[in-house]
Order: sequence, then structure tokens, then C-alpha cells
Amino acid sequence: MSAAKKLNIVDIENGLEELAQKGLPPEEYGRELVSLFGSSATLKRLGTSKANTSDFENGILWREKLHYVPCKLGELNTVIESVKASDKTLKAKVRLIVVNDGSHILVFDRKYNELTDCTIDSIKNEPQLFLPLAGQEGFRREEENEVDIKATGKLAKLYDALVERNPEWLEGDKRHTLNHFMTQIIFCLFAEDTGIFPKDIFTKALKNRAGNDGELATQVITEIFSTLDVESSHRDVSCAWLQEFPYVNGGLFKGEAIIPTFTAKAYRYLLEAASLDWKHINPDILGSSIQAIVDPAMRGNLGMHYTSVPNILKTLEPLFLNELREELFKARHSKKQIKAFLERLSKVVVFDPACGSGNFLVIAYRELRKLELQALDALRDLEGGASLAFGFSSVVSLSNFYGIEYADFAAETAKLALWIAEYQQNIRFRAAFGTDIPALPLKSSGNILCDNALRVSWLSFLENTNSDLLYIVGNPPYLGSKNQNSIQKEDMKLVMSSEISRYKSLDYVCAWFVKANRLLQDRQAKFAFVATSSICQGGQAASFWPYIKASGLFINFAYLPFKWKNNAASNAGVSCVVLGLWRNNEENKRLIFPDNNEKKCKTINAYLLPVDDVDIEPSAQRVDSLPSLLRGSSPVDNGNLILSDDERNDLLNKYPNLKCYIHGLIGSNEVINNTKRYVLYLKDAHDDILSIPEISNRLKEVVNFRSASTKAKTKQQASTPHLFGEDYHRASVDTLVIPVRSSENRPYLTPSIYHNGEIITNLAFALYDAKLWHFAIISSRMHVIWIDTVCGKLETRRTYSNTLGWNIFPVPNLTDDQKELLNNSAKRILLAREASYPKTIGEIYDEKNFPHDLREAHKENDLLLESFYQDEAFNNDEERLTHLFERYVEMKQGGEK
Repeated sequence: MSAAKKLNIVDIENGLEELAQKGLPPEEYGRELVSLFGSSATLKRLGTSKANTSDFENGILWREKLHYVPCKLGELNTVIESVKASDKTLKAKVRLIVVNDGSHILVFDRKYNELTDCTIDSIKNEPQLFLPLAGQEGFRREEENEVDIKATGKLAKLYDALVERNPEWLEGDKRHTLNHFMTQIIFCLFAEDTGIFPKDIFTKALKNRAGNDGELATQVITEIFSTLDVESSHRDVSCAWLQEFPYVNGGLFKGEAIIPTFTAKAYRYLLEAASLDWKHINPDILGSSIQAIVDPAMRGNLGMHYTSVPNILKTLEPLFLNELREELFKARHSKKQIKAFLERLSKVVVFDPACGSGNFLVIAYRELRKLELQALDALRDLEGGASLAFGFSSVVSLSNFYGIEYADFAAETAKLALWIAEYQQNIRFRAAFGTDIPALPLKSSGNILCDNALRVSWLSFLENTNSDLLYIVGNPPYLGSKNQNSIQKEDMKLVMSSEISRYKSLDYVCAWFVKANRLLQDRQAKFAFVATSSICQGGQAASFWPYIKASGLFINFAYLPFKWKNNAASNAGVSCVVLGLWRNNEENKRLIFPDNNEKKCKTINAYLLPVDDVDIEPSAQRVDSLPSLLRGSSPVDNGNLILSDDERNDLLNKYPNLKCYIHGLIGSNEVINNTKRYVLYLKDAHDDILSIPEISNRLKEVVNFRSASTKAKTKQQASTPHLFGEDYHRASVDTLVIPVRSSENRPYLTPSIYHNGEIITNLAFALYDAKLWHFAIISSRMHVIWIDTVCGKLETRRTYSNTLGWNIFPVPNLTDDQKELLNNSAKRILLAREASYPKTIGEIYDEKNFPHDLREAHKENDLLLESFYQDEAFNNDEERLTHLFERYVEMKQGGEK
């Protein structure tokens, strides 16, 4: 095995960045990669067939180190599987397999059976992957670290055992004391496993002094915690064992040590937690993991309740990290510029006004420390390799990190997570420079305020920060209007009622935008929040964004909708965007797609399109000659007018004259899943019909239901129980029905046409006297992307609106010949549907099971319809939407439709 160069992680980062800058083809990239880690002799030797036994064209096999294989675009997955299975790979016992197609690099670590996929440009951000080539093992950041999961589980048991013995600790100030106690325990366990404390000092003290069943655990912990905030010179020297504990400071152990009473069970759980190796705890996700300890509802899926690092970076990188990285890259050859960069770094202030347990702050701190380390490394090279003086203090101070969090324990945990992140970054500094930054005594941690962020002054909280480099970040709670409790509704009123008239319909997250905007009236700052994509769709976009625009804010970057999972079960899989706003109207704004590709543009509107702002206004009627889409009807009957198939048949067998009063009932479920229901529609029924016992009994139940309602209108309708509460039904030969909600996994909307006078419920919309060409338009790609953009979604499900959907959807003027072509296209779609019978609409329109003939029928329909909008084919959905928005403006102005 050839010797590898002695590289630290900063060297690897810089080396990978230089490789990316060179723009090498895959074959040359491999040689340069080997040259980075090996000597020139190694590279020369691997140029011979005797030493390089790779069985792939232009491959490089470095025994026990690396098997590198270049490939063509589109062949990454196939090639890496072949390399993994190669006898040469196995025989050479290589650690890493690297496959490069010129765009992406796959790195497979055989020791951990772990695959990482990066672009050529982003591989520099994952230098730890290549540490084995330098003979080192890096700190492994894992989204589901086994230690994190085990630690959370064991501490949750400890917490429950303490509460079982001390139930009064869940009330008032005692709850805060218990939460603070848990953070102190976590710190001690981490400190004794990482060298902050002497090895296992806390655990040994418990085992030696707390008794066999922990009967003295409360006393022992009280003595330890009371000592940790006392400097050695002021301690009681008679307790020699306590003298071994170092002085901690930092406020973590300040004041009287108040410890809950331990039982044998609680003591056992504490020792089990102590048995883990806490140095592998990840501060990236520590906060969210530990937060599950005090919230039993979050324990069902330990290890899956955090905000992932890649998603956090979607916010931090375009807001300020990428700019700082570019600045450092330009400054790396000048001592003066590097020192100016470090000065700027020292002034960066990060504020998360919904910080939870600190995830965003921890990642921001870690990334800034990485930049500092790279800058110092470049400075060292320029100064001839001189080491930094002992006692170095980082320019990135935890005092520049601010957070507000409503939940007490989450706020406590955020401070702890920042302390741990600082310690781990100091260890990284020592690895690069051989210089220690003392862990103790602790410095003050981040400025974390436990309060309701919507009811405190952000300006007052940040009054001690004078820096213009203030960045506001975070993932505030989403909560649609129907999911807000009374306190949250009052929050919305306090923050928004004076400025946004329709604030009650907005998501809770909008209040954070309003607070950030007010802060920007007095401070130079930029902010970027994760938000539900629904605030950029439908009625919310029309209500909210005119206020933002009038405030002088600009969307300067936007991550387009992607699925985000975080620590709240109700938020799992929500469709989210990341929006970066500030007062400067940047010339090059950025639309960032889920695959991380970017598009530069001059403007980004409320719907996250690169076109000027368009005020989309709902309409109950179409402005042209096309029929309007109407709401479905509602019996308001508590189900008493609705019949099953058997009930319908029984009534008709007994009373054949009821046939004209019993109609099919169609809602979303009936369209999508082909279920059957019927309803008594008695609008024109005479008294002899209404007096039929089976009907009159049902009507009495309707009277009772409506009379008990709290709504005045419904109470009044109790006098006419045979009439629907909401009746929009029209006699129609053909009725096109569109479900209100449908899965986002369906590539198209799923309208259906009914011919027998069915009643359409309020869970669907009806186009009466519909034509087949209407069906073709509504079934098109043009229409579904309009709905996805303009109408909004519930969680991730598609939500249709007649007033924002069909009624304002721009339809080109069609000739009779064009309508006939669309009629024929609709028939092909319907025939392809019928060919899949008895499968339901829901089954065949699932993207995974979409029949080939139905897909082709839809594609042909798309091409046909789009040719009526413009002569040239659209290249993508963005072009389609841009065209539709332009036509919408024309339609509003009364121009060409």
C-alpha cells in the first residue's frame, strides 16, 4: 500500500475546490484526485498496468484506498454497481469507490456501506468523505445516528421516571427547573466523554457515592452541580473528590442546585444513558432529539424528528454563506484581504425568531467556523506556515447568535447545542493547527430568549447588536388558519390586523414575515424563512404579498416547492418554499429548483415566477362566453337525505314514483374511487311524496339537526327540511365534475362527465352543459400547473377552486375546427380510461401506475391544446405559466383571450 500525504480537513476542502475550478474531464479528474492524496511516485506507479489493476476503462485502482472510474453522463448508477461488484475492487480491499460522469460524483464508502451523491462543485463541502485517503477517520454526520437515537430514548425514560416520582415538577417554575436539570445532565455526560471533564468523572462519582439503588443520587448530584460554578480557589478543600471537577461557568450551573428526587428506576436509567459514548452526539440534530424527551407525542419515531442539514442549508447558503465563500475564495492570496474577511466574519449576527432547539443556529455557527478555519489556513500559508499562538480565540462568537423560542426546554437545549457545537469546532481547529482552545470555563452561550416571538420586540432583543450583517433565518410554525388555536389566532390579530385586512385566512408563518419586515424598517438586515408553499398560492398570495410589496421588500431568492419534514408530526411532508427577502432590489435574483439548479432572473413575483407581479383576482363567473364552474350543493342534513345503493333500491321497489326524486350523489370520492351514493332531492316534491313515512321520518331528523345548529341560517332552514341547505344544482344533459382535492402524485386533474342529472356535492365543482372540449382543456398540463400555482394546496394535496381555477383560467379563442379536434382528443382520453376498467380513476392516475396508453393520450392532448396557445412548443412549465399569466393580464384588461 502506498503512503498517503498528511492532509488535514482544510487541505482537503481547498484541494477539492481547486479541482472543481479546473473543470477537468472525468478521466483527468481521477489522476488529479490521486495526486491530491498521494505522492508523485504514487501517481506514476498507478500509471502502469502492473500496479493499476482496474478492470474499467481509464479507471484507477489504488490498493486499500480508492477505485476511481470515469463514466458517461447517465451511467453513474450502472457503473458504480459494477465497480462495487468487481473482483478487482474486492481483492484490492479498497475503502472508497468514486465514479464521476463530469457532472456528479458518487462516493461509496465500503466500510460504512454509505453512498454520497454530490455535484462536482459541491463535493468540496464534504471533505470528510475523503479523510480515509489521508489515513484518517472523520466525524461522521448522520441523519439517524444510532447514539442520538439511543441517548434520546434513555433520557426520555429518565425524564418519565423523575416525573413519576416528582409530579409537582411539571407545574409552573418547577417545569423550567426540571428542563434545565436535564440540560445539565446532558452536558455532564458529554463533557466526561470528550475531555472537557476528566474521563467518566461524573459516572464514577455516581457509582461510587450514590448507593446501590441510587438512594443518594439526589445528594451526590446536588454536591456536584453546586461545585461546578465555583472556582477551585473558593471551594471547600475538605471534599477532595469534588475538587477533581473543573470550573464550568457560562451560566449553566449558576445559582442554587435544585435536583429532583431520584428513585432506583430513575438512577438506573441515568446510568444506562451514561454508558453511551456521548462524543458521537451530533449538535446538528441534538436539540430536536432531546426535545423529544419532554414531549411524549414526539417519541414514536425517534431519529426522524429533526430538521435535516441539507434543508437548513437551503436557507443559509443563498442568504449569506455562498456570498462569504466567494469572498474568501477571492481573498485567499492576500493577507490584508483575509484579515478583512475575518473582521467581517466577526460581525455576522444570526437571529432565528422561532429557533426551537437551535438547529439553524448550530448549523450557521458550524459553517461560519469552517470559513474561519479556511481563512486562517490560507493566512498560515501566506505567512510561511507559522502556527497560531496559543490561546487563540475564534472571531465567530456565540454571543452573535440570537434565538427566540416559546417552549422552555427547547430554549434550554438550544443553548446546550451551541456549546457542544463550539467545543466540536474547537477540536476541529486543534486538528488543523495543533493549538488548543480551552473548553473551560465556558463562555456565555447564544442569546436564547424563552418567550412568544410574536409578542416581544425583536428590535429590543437585538439592541446590543450594531452590525449591519444581521441575518434573520428559521423555520417558523406553519399552521393554516383552521389549525390555529385561540392563542395563535390572537397572535395573528396582534401582529397583522392593522395592516392586512384578510389576515385571518393566512398561515401562521406569515406573522414572522410581518415581524421581520418591521425590524427591517429600523435595521439593515436580510431574512430568509422556510414557509408553506400555500402562502405563494391562491387567496393567500392575493392577500399577503401586496403588503410585502408595499413595504419595499423584494424576493431576491426562492427555493421552489419541495417536501420538508421536521419535528412536528403534522408538518411531515408539507410542501415548502424558502424565501429570501430584503430591501435591495438585486439585479440577479435566483430561482432555485429542487434539484439545486438555479435560474437568474430580474424579478420574482408572489407566485415565484420570473415575471412581473400579477394580481390574481377570484371570480364567481367567467368574463368570456364560456360556462362558469359552480360550487357543488350541500344537503345540510347530517346524512339523513343520503341513500346507499340498497336503501335506494328498497324505496324504489316500494314507491316507484320516487324515481324522479332520487338522484346520484357525486363528490370527490365518487369521482376518484368510483363509489356510489344517492340522495333525496325533493325540491319540487308534493305533500304526498313528503308524507311517505320513510321520507317524513328522515325529514324529522333533518329538522332536529338543523334546529340544534349554532348558525342562524341553518336554524331558519329547519322549517324547510326537504330543501338543500345550499342548492346550486342545475338540470343538465352533461355535467363535468372536478374533485375539490386530489393527490399531488397524479400528473393530471381527474374530471369526469355524468349524464343522468346527478347532484354534485360541495366536495366537487360542476360545469353544467359541458362539452368534451371543456374536458380536454381541464385535463391538460396547462390547466394543472395553473391550479398548482394559483389555487394552493392542503398540506401537499392539490386543492381546486372554481373562482381561481376554471373561472379565470385563460382559454384561447378556439375555432369550431379546433374545438372538434379537442373533442376527439377528449374521447381518446376517456377510451384509454375505460380500457383500464375496473380500476378506479385514483388507481390509474397514480404516477407509479399510469397506463401507457392513457399517458400517451394525455401527451397528445397537451401538444394539441398548447399549439392553440402559441405556434412554438413550450420547453417547460415555467414557459407555460409565464404565457398563461400574460394571457390572464390581457383577459383582465378585456383584450385577446
